[in-house]
Amino acid sequence: MTTKSLIHRTLIFCVLGLFAAMSTAYGDGKPKIGIAMPTVEGDWYSAVLYGAVTEAEKLGYEVVVLDAGGFGHPEKQVDQISNLIVQQVKAILTDPIDPATLDGAVRTAHQAGIPVIGLGTPVISANIQPDAAATSSQCQLGELMADGAKRLLPNGGTIAALAGPPGAYWATERYACFVKSIAGAKIDIVAERNSEEDPATALSIANDLLQRFPKVSLFYAADDTYGVGAGRAIQQAGKCGAVQVLMAGFGKAAEDTMRGGCAQFVVAQRTVLIGRTASELADKLARGETPASRLVEVPFLSITPDHVGEVPLGDIRQPADWKP
Repeated sequence: MTTKSLIHRTLIFCVLGLFAAMSTAYGDGKPKIGIAMPTVEGDWYSAVLYGAVTEAEKLGYEVVVLDAGGFGHPEKQVDQISNLIVQQVKAILTDPIDPATLDGAVRTAHQAGIPVIGLGTPVISANIQPDAAATSSQCQLGELMADGAKRLLPNGGTIAALAGPPGAYWATERYACFVKSIAGAKIDIVAERNSEEDPATALSIANDLLQRFPKVSLFYAADDTYGVGAGRAIQQAGKCGAVQVLMAGFGKAAEDTMRGGCAQFVVAQRTVLIGRTASELADKLARGETPASRLVEVPFLSITPDHVGEVPLGDIRQPADWKP
């Protein structure tokens, strides 16, 4: 074998080795972005994932979405983030079940050079700041819901609260700011329940609260999963309008509930836009660029029955046939 042919063969092997390494890191020639979420069920998660996934794909990434199966499985989310690190994704988007459990996983991601972005939340772990985040202020959302409660109950009244998943940052922060903001408004919270984010569970709890507090004025619903459950319970009791519903989130079922007269005030996040923005931030960080702002807060919409038909749904809701 001549020296020239030996060099040529060596170069071929080097190129093949480079392609193999790239295939391992990028899969099918595309870089990967990983998304680790508490759940992919429910209108909010479907919408934010639609925004994040479609924007990342438009930017040229393969997207790996991992579902922890609910808020009761923080240890599974830790394992899933570790799995994404092993896959050598270029960035990780996450909404933590319990920030206290993710310090180690986030630290490992950073050691591997992988940025971690808050998807719908500014918090990714208890002690480590996100590299970037696309969110809406949970406290501001709670304050806007309090404004809605005051508008619906100008002379005061009573509230039964479906306060969200136990221990979930977004639900805890949102509700705490709501409670603080209604102080002094002659509005009393007579019941407060935490539960998994499930429509059937929300319906069952709302039914129970209606029986225990038949004269309650208003249901606070942490998001539209709980709000739709409350609206259905009120409808079954024949009390739509007599008992009002205040919720966050504007999925199709929430819109139908409002159009049916069983929900009176919604504070909607531009959820699809949050997802798109998170992927844009992830792309910049993956390319080694510095985003103009590392924390992007997307503004809210307050919706009442009077202008329910004027809502810009493209920023809020995924297409009906899209599934995560």
